[in-house]
Amino acid sequence: MLKNKWSLLALINSVLIILLTGFILYKFSNSSEKIVYVDNNKLFEEFRMTKEMKKIGEKEFNKKKANLDSLYLEIQREDLSKEIKEIMMKEFVSKRDDFDQFNQSFAIEESEKIWLRIASYSKEFSKENNYKIIVGSNDKRNVLFADESLDVTRKLLEYVNKKYAGL
Repeated sequence: MLKNKWSLLALINSVLIILLTGFILYKFSNSSEKIVYVDNNKLFEEFRMTKEMKKIGEKEFNKKKANLDSLYLEIQREDLSKEIKEIMMKEFVSKRDDFDQFNQSFAIEESEKIWLRIASYSKEFSKENNYKIIVGSNDKRNVLFADESLDVTRKLLEYVNKKYAGL
């Protein structure tokens, strides 16, 4: 008789565990909050702010490079004295160092500003769409598998570009 009670109790516990597990899975799968992912590279490269900052950077780069090139051509003149060439060469080296520093710092500083703006817009986007997490991935290397229906890159990109444009 005791054995039958334990068997019945084990059966009831098993059924309750199965029902509870089913309920939890049902609730999780029907939740309006989701985990989604975006392609970081695509998001960054196609963001309007990135394109604008690249144009600004290219203008500044070309201006500085043109100054360097013209100074280099000046140094190549044969009618300059050795002393003048040495002074100009020092100036050239200094300007080239400034140019190299500009290239490095501009890219780093502007990328940081862009990512801060994307993060801000992404937070708003997540709230509006009931996303719990947006995982950033570089060509899906950080995510071993993700269903394509969870890729919201295009949707987020449209959102951040509209926000950036003030819409």
